[in-house]
Parts: sequence; C-alpha cells; structure tokens
Amino acid sequence: MNRGERESSAGKTTIVLKAVRSARLQVRPDGTLRVVAPPSFDVEGFLQRNAAWIEKRRRELDRLAAEGRGREEMLLLHGRFCRVVPGARFAVDEAAGTAAFPSVPALRRGLSRMLKKEVLDRLVACPDLAGRWQGRIAVKMQKTRWGSCSALGNVNVNLRVVALPETLREYVVVHEAAHLREQNHSERFWRLVGEHYPDYRAAEAELRRYWIILERNRVWKALGETG
Repeated sequence: MNRGERESSAGKTTIVLKAVRSARLQVRPDGTLRVVAPPSFDVEGFLQRNAAWIEKRRRELDRLAAEGRGREEMLLLHGRFCRVVPGARFAVDEAAGTAAFPSVPALRRGLSRMLKKEVLDRLVACPDLAGRWQGRIAVKMQKTRWGSCSALGNVNVNLRVVALPETLREYVVVHEAAHLREQNHSERFWRLVGEHYPDYRAAEAELRRYWIILERNRVWKALGETG
C-alpha cells in the first residue's frame, strides 16, 4: 500500500493507493481530504472533477462547527467552553468557566473519573433498561462512536461524551443501556430508545454537530493523543 500526504491552500490531502475497485473521497470533519484509490488512478483529475462537491461539503462542515470557531484552545465541557488555566491538580469551576490541570494526562484522568461516575449513576437510575446490570464501565477515546455495549453487558463510553450538554449525555447512556436489551439497531431497539428518549432523532443530529466541533478543538485533539 502506498500512502502520501500533501498540503494545499485548502488544507491537507491524504492519499492512500491500494487495490480497490473504485476511488473513494472523504471530507473529514476538520475539512481535510482523504482519498483511497487504485495505484494507477488519476487522483488529481478526480479531485478536480469533485471540486464543487468538496467545497459544498466543507461549507456544510464549517456551518456545523461554527459554535467552536475561535474557541479551539478552550476545553468544551458539559456543553460549555472553559478557559484552560494552570493548576497543581485537576479542578473545574463551571461557574467561572475555567478548567485547571497540571498536564494533559491529568486532565484526561480527571474527566474520565467525572464521566464514569455520571454514567454509572444514570444506569442505576434506569433499571427498566439496565435491569440487574452486572457489567463494567470503561471510558475510552473511541475514534468513530460515542459508545458501545458488549454482549457481556460491558459499556464503553467515549471520553468525548463529557463534552456534551446534559441532555445529550443522557441520550448516549439511554442509547447504550438499550443495547443491554437489544444488541443491534433494529426497529425494536429504536422503539425502546424512543420510549425513554422520544427526541432521539434530534439528539443524533446534535451529536454529529458536536463531533465536528470536537474534531477541530485543539484541547480535545491533545486528549486523543494522550494514552
């Protein structure tokens, strides 16, 4: 497999050349491009032919990310942007809109503790979904989803969930708790979700918007790069 990257005035383009039947083009949440194509494919011509679509997609992503523009160096937490300040230990003052921590790993540990406790409290609060839940909660930096639930009843939650407003944090827990009873996204699953969170379609749309904002946020990018 051949892989290359190049910079342009419009941003970075990642090109992956491998044995695929047809070329695929993705505009990532941060506005950069990713092309997967056969080794002999005319990538430049492909990009030129799709230039209008690329520009339209970038404008749409910019619109969705507007709330975070100019706040990329702030920590998005519980739906609000907090100023990052130095501190000897992890501490959040939501009234003052500040987050203090001595290092990025310390910030990650502090946020993980906050989120894990909240998820546990929310699962306990919905016994009709969780039942006599005996699983574990793990907070991770998942790259493509907000959470997951294993067949053993273990719940994985993306650390990014702690960035969301309360209503969306509630929805993510309801969604994963519903998987404790339905291990798929069938009609029965969505009916179960709807019984506990009727406005789930709007929540799904809001989650997509927040994902784009977080992809462009430098504090959250640093958290993702910290093991």
